[in-house]
Amino acid sequence: NGGKSASRSLSSGGMGGNRGPDPFEMRKAVNSIKSDQLGYNEKPDYLSFKATITFLKKDKQGDEGAWYTACANGGDPCKNMYKATQTSDGNWHCDKCQQTLPDCVRRFIFSGTVADDTSTSWISVFNQQAEELLGGATADDLYDKITSGDGGGRDVYDSAFARATYSEWIFKCKVRQEMVGDEQRIKTSLVAAHPLDYAAESRSLLQALAAV
Repeated sequence: NGGKSASRSLSSGGMGGNRGPDPFEMRKAVNSIKSDQLGYNEKPDYLSFKATITFLKKDKQGDEGAWYTACANGGDPCKNMYKATQTSDGNWHCDKCQQTLPDCVRRFIFSGTVADDTSTSWISVFNQQAEELLGGATADDLYDKITSGDGGGRDVYDSAFARATYSEWIFKCKVRQEMVGDEQRIKTSLVAAHPLDYAAESRSLLQALAAV
């Protein structure tokens, strides 16, 4: 299947989160995730596509938002990635490094849907890419707004997600199988997001048409 080979070839270049978007001719459509049966291999598949964010799952109870509380230890082995749990005295304990620290850092984790004219797909979004989608806002920034007590924090939080919704991006995603309970599912995770450069897109489209 030629389409499947084109999608898998993207993985040979790694995730490429800081390289800029993949060129026009290397991109696929959202429906390629299913039609090319991506994610069923031993190694993850990667693909790039242009799509619009149609939904971001931002709601949680209370003062919590679309994030988790991570260990404040920025060095090994945690690197601000592993979950920290608040103790009865208000500190934060990390099972990974076995430290109890006075603070935690919040890191985004949420899901959403993206769509093009071929299909819609759920994607998982993690901290670095979430900050890009939300215009540079960090989870700690938004948490501080919500808990500031001025009454407008929740509006700031909602607005950050509203601005990102229905924006167009060039996404690079990783597709692989994961166990959810006793069920094996295909999971699509965002590894890079690049704002759409309409002038560059127009030039690429004209070049692609000229090559036909």
